[in-house]
Amino acid sequence: MTERGWSYADLERESGGALSRGRWQQLGSADAQNKFPHPESLRVIAQVLEIDVTSVVLAAARAVGLPVPAQAGDFADQLPAGTERLSVPMRDAILGVVRAAVAGSSAGPVVREIDGVTLEWPKESAPSRQRPDGPIDYEEADL
Repeated sequence: MTERGWSYADLERESGGALSRGRWQQLGSADAQNKFPHPESLRVIAQVLEIDVTSVVLAAARAVGLPVPAQAGDFADQLPAGTERLSVPMRDAILGVVRAAVAGSSAGPVVREIDGVTLEWPKESAPSRQRPDGPIDYEEADL
């Protein structure tokens, strides 16, 4: 809501009146809920907030006190609304960056697969650490 500048009345309007302002406010409170929302309400919430229904179901389960472990960690929860609309090539590129960052944060060897060939080398001798000219200036590099 904060990110979009929406009020509970805006959410009611965006849901076409399927959920009242009061129901949105109840769902948005930090208070534990007494009962699990109706499946149609879960679908409407996901549609209005532009998030996947699985995230809504898991959040609802936590709100009624069910012990639901985090599925992908806090990082996944920080992705902005609309991420699911990214093209497959864009998702692959972003995942590649994340995988490289995760691999770079480990103390183990660096492992890369290129065209079905697996390459592995000690982190300290990784190609990215062997630039004799220093770090790349991305403003001047041909990308």
